[in-house]
Amino acid sequence: MRKLIYQGFVLTNPDGLTNTWCLTIGEQRRVGSLFELRRQIHFYQELGILPPPKPLHRRSGPKH
Repeated sequence: MRKLIYQGFVLTNPDGLTNTWCLTIGEQRRVGSLFELRRQIHFYQELGILPPPKPLHRRSGPKH
């Protein structure tokens, strides 16, 4: 499985195929190509109906 983070939203690729990605927002799940899902994210952001993206938590490791 591959994961791609795009503007705070996680796109997953469970099948390993390059044209099948999943975007899950809340209870809804969209499946499509990266191009289609990126377009949907932009469209929903313009409408103002997307929840704000969750900030990424960076792991703090030992400092050298």
